[in-house]
Parts: sequence; structure tokens; C-alpha cells
Amino acid sequence: MNKFALSFLLLVAFKILAVAQTEVIPVDPAAESRMKMDLFFLASDEMKGRQPGHPEADIARDMIKSRMVAYGIAPMGENGGYLQKFPVPEFANVDYDKTTLTVGKTAYTGHMDFYPVDLSSNGAVSGKTAYIQYGIKGEERNDYEGLDVDGKIVVMNVSSPDGIHPHSAYAAYHSVSDRIKVAMELGATGVLLINPEETASDATEFYKPIKALGVPVVFVRNAELANSLIGKSQKVDLSVTQTEVYSDGYNLAGFIDNGAAKTVILGAHYDHIGMGRENSLYKGPPAIHNGADDNGSGTTLLLEMMGYYAAGNQPHYNYLILFFSAEEIGLVGSKYWTAHPTFDLSKVEYMINSDMVGRLREDRLQLSGTGTAKEWDEVLAADILGLKIKKDPAGVGPSDHTSFYYKDLPVLHLFTGTHDDYHKPADDADKILYDGMARQAAMVYTITQRTSHYDGLTFQQTSSAEQQSTPRFTVTLGVIPDYLFSGPGLRIDGATKGKPGAEAGLQAGDVVMKIGQITIDDIYAYMRALGAHKKGDTTTLVYLRDGEEIETEVTF
Repeated sequence: MNKFALSFLLLVAFKILAVAQTEVIPVDPAAESRMKMDLFFLASDEMKGRQPGHPEADIARDMIKSRMVAYGIAPMGENGGYLQKFPVPEFANVDYDKTTLTVGKTAYTGHMDFYPVDLSSNGAVSGKTAYIQYGIKGEERNDYEGLDVDGKIVVMNVSSPDGIHPHSAYAAYHSVSDRIKVAMELGATGVLLINPEETASDATEFYKPIKALGVPVVFVRNAELANSLIGKSQKVDLSVTQTEVYSDGYNLAGFIDNGAAKTVILGAHYDHIGMGRENSLYKGPPAIHNGADDNGSGTTLLLEMMGYYAAGNQPHYNYLILFFSAEEIGLVGSKYWTAHPTFDLSKVEYMINSDMVGRLREDRLQLSGTGTAKEWDEVLAADILGLKIKKDPAGVGPSDHTSFYYKDLPVLHLFTGTHDDYHKPADDADKILYDGMARQAAMVYTITQRTSHYDGLTFQQTSSAEQQSTPRFTVTLGVIPDYLFSGPGLRIDGATKGKPGAEAGLQAGDVVMKIGQITIDDIYAYMRALGAHKKGDTTTLVYLRDGEEIETEVTF
């Protein structure tokens, strides 16, 4: 081929790709009514919040399955069906008849004086205590110097010499788990955790999965007992007996086979938090948490998109449709599926996840994972239905796309932002913006159409959000951050009455610019600022309202 012919073909190919990058699939005018019908069912009071392991979650599961059958979508679960069963941890059940603590000749009461933590193994140990302060063993500090803890039950402060906060000089040693492992390597047979200074959070008492390290570990709640264990070796008898209680969770998998070389995964989680309890932000008695936005909206959007692709639209890919359960307790369903995939992941091009897509306001939408493929920025460069897309490059985030990013797959995650109804009973179907969901469906169709013109997407690891540590903090402003705000500062969507932010005068629409000495550039700076303060602290708060800078005081 001569150089002129080659140049001409390259020019034509470039023009074709340029046109493809501006393609936009129009909104289906009937999509709103279909999604409204589905979501009012999924988020009805009769569904009682779709908690995994409960009958109402099974009803949602069966509704999704019946829709797959109706569309002629092939099963891609286990044993020739649509389902994949996996264990869901309900809670850790502590047997306090067999979980005991005796110090000297005094027997202490379980739950009242002490309780086992999630790092504890079952077993019984006896021996002398050894106080190891914070359990730090490093070049800058060695709490084991001059101590022999072999065969001892160590007493460890859960804090650090300068507290638990993001500016601590001992931040590398904040992990209690890591410190316990060091003690075990030196021969410790059990651990008593204490928090006498209260410069850290107490160890969690109620939890679901047990992360046993190999020795009994309890937290001493009784302050008098905790102080008596400091610096004085005492005889201790300690035993722990706890068991995990599981229910059955179910992922659903369906396959639209177009005979294509590559497959796109479309996913959403269909569970929610039932009556709320430990996962709720609602302060009243247990109530039905309908979870219309979280994640009835994502489930409904995926049902709508499933119908579009099942109808034969865009056959340049196959489509694997995945509905996950138990996302709310730690991405349990999607982690299980990626560990036990029912489809060959090497044939997957990328994954798109929909989670909380029901509150599209002012055309603003966040797409996370835009850094996970070299081509994403180019695919998203041209306007899509007037949507104002905030791009977050991180492949790691608090939803199911994370499980696929860790399998080296490009991902995108659709998110329309949080709100005051998040994880509360007020997250109802009548508050969902169905026109916004219809536009997002068309946006996904546009994305899959545009990517079809590439010879595959190039996966790349990201290094933004997941490499920023999330500090632990014990105080809050009691505000709802606007996660779609691009800054500078942190715009808030609301301030809870009676909380420090509202008491300091903050209102919806205000932009927090500074807390104490920390400038608020983004959500991570905001969390660092909270981590630098403790309950009772008073500091300065600077915020913008209608462009005017206001400085006041806030007391946590």
C-alpha cells in the first residue's frame, strides 16, 4: 500500500472514531413510567427494606429473576440457574456463660465490664498480665523494651502516645490488629484492650464477621478495672466463646449472548438495611427503611437497561447482568461473585455499576472510576444529554464496582449524590427523580455505543481516592456533604438540627472553607479536620454563604 493510500485510510478511520465519540442515544420517553412502576414495588413498605436473609429480599430476588426469564436472558448463576447463594454474616453471638474474665479473685460481668472484639478467637487462657502500654515496637519507640511477654496476657492501650488522629506521629501504629499480631509474635497468649485516656474510639462491641487472630481478645469497659491493670502484673483467667450466625444471600446473574468477542458487565445491588438498626442514621425506634434511592434506584435502572440490551440493541457486546445482595454490610455479594465468578472474567471488557442514581439534581452526576481505563476521558469528552459529569478517577469506592476494579477491570460507577434521607425511613419512591434516571439509562447506552468503536479498553490502576487514608474521627458537624461539588471547599446539602454545624449557623448551600487551621479542599481534608478534634473542642469555622465569607466558632 502506498503512503497516500495509507494516510487516506488513517484519516477516514480518525473521522469515523471522532463521529463515534460524539454519538448520543436519545432518552426513551416510556422509560420513566416503567421505572416508576418497578421502584414503587421494590421500595414499598411491604418489602420491609429488602434486608438480606429475610423473606422480602427473596421477593425482590424472585421479581428480578422473573424479569430475566421474561426477557429471554440466559441464566449465568450456579447449577444452570440464575442464582448464586453465599453466606451472609448476621451477627456474632457471644455466649457469656462461657465468655468470662477473672482478675485476681474477682469475676467480672460480660457486656457490663468487658466484651470480646471481632479480632478475638475462641479459647481459654490463664496467666499473668504484662502491661505493654500502646504495644508499639519500632525504631522511634519500643514499648516492649525490658519486657518478656512470652506466655503472658498483655494489656494494651488502644490509643497512641499522642492520640488517634491524622496528624499523629504514630499513625503507622494505629492499627490495633497489627499491634496484637506483634504481641502474638512475641508470645502473648491473650489481650486485654483498655482506653483509659479516651483519646481513641472504644473497640466495637457489636459486629458481624469475626476476624479472629488466634488468641482471645477482649475490651475492658469497666474503667476501675482498666486502670488497675496498668503497670501491675495480676493473675487473669480469660475465656471467649462466640459464633457467627449466617443467613443465605443471593446474587443473580443473567447473560445476553450476542456472539460477541467481549462482554460488558452491568451491575447493581438490590438489598437495603431492613428496619435500620445499626446501619441506620435515623434516631427513632426501628422503622422500615425502604431504600428507594439506595439502591432501589440502581436496581430499577438496571432492570430498565436489561430490557434495552435484551431487545437486541447494540449487539457488538455480550452483556452480563449482575444483581448483588449484601452490599450494605461490606460489598459481601460482589466480593463473593468476583471470588467465585460464574463467568470468565478474561472475556470482560469493563463493568458499570449503578448505586444511588435516583436524585439527579441540577443535571449533576458523579462517575467514579474514570481513571481505570486510558480511554474513559475520551469516551466522556463529548456532551451526553447535557449531564454535568463530575469525574472521579478512583477505582476504589463504597460500592460494588470496587470488587471488579480489584480484578484489574475498568469500571464506572454512577452516583447522583447523597441527601438527608440517606439510610433513613424517609428514602421513599415518591422522592425519586425518574426523568433523571431515564437520562442516565440513555447515558449508559451512549457509553457502550462509543466504546464499541475502540479495540478494547486499556485498564490502568488509579492512585487518587484509595491512597488517601480515611482518618478515624470521633466528632461530627452533623452536615450532609454535597459529594458532587467540585470545590474549593465542601458544600453542604443540609445541617442536622441540634448538631454542631447547625448550632454554628450552617445551612444547606453553605460552603465550608476552613475548620480550625485546616483548609477544606475536599472531603478528605474535611475528614482530617474532624480527626484533629475531639468532643468538647471549640475551634473556628469559616464558610461561604452567597459568596460572603463568614467566620464563627463551632463546639464539637
